[in-house]
Amino acid sequence: MTKPSGFKGNKQDLPQKPCLVCGRPMSWRKSWAKNWDQVFYCSDRCRAAKNKVPA
Repeated sequence: MTKPSGFKGNKQDLPQKPCLVCGRPMSWRKSWAKNWDQVFYCSDRCRAAKNKVPA
């Protein structure tokens, strides 16, 4: 028998916000639960490009 969990598998109900660099939508992740308000970038690549000015 498996334990019931709170997550029902419907990822559309998770909160989303856009990445500040590329604009792609980021879905909430359990690892971001404690600091969701401080998450601004979707990837390490976007985090590294935050200060670069497009040519």
